[in-house]
Amino acid sequence: MRELLTSLDWTRLGFYKSVLDEAGIASFIRNEHTAQLINVLIGPCQPSLCVVNDDEYDAAMALLQTHHDQTASSGAEWTCAGCGEVNPAEFELCWKCGQVRSEGPQ
Repeated sequence: MRELLTSLDWTRLGFYKSVLDEAGIASFIRNEHTAQLINVLIGPCQPSLCVVNDDEYDAAMALLQTHHDQTASSGAEWTCAGCGEVNPAEFELCWKCGQVRSEGPQ
């Protein structure tokens, strides 16, 4: 087990975990539930995304870096054309209705 990322951003951790799951890289979010019960500002208790197999660490980091670069350059949040919900920039599907992000003006 090796830690990839520690963050208080639950959305980002969940998104990155789904990216790893889709790539077949076994991962989990450590402190996923306990962080909600205690003061998450305490470093060792913050939620962290981890790979199960240390040998997959480099591949996981490379994959996540690709997504991080895309989200950094993708700009601001976008509004779903289907339901009008505002979604984080890194989401390709609307979190509320599941519609694919359109490339047109948001």
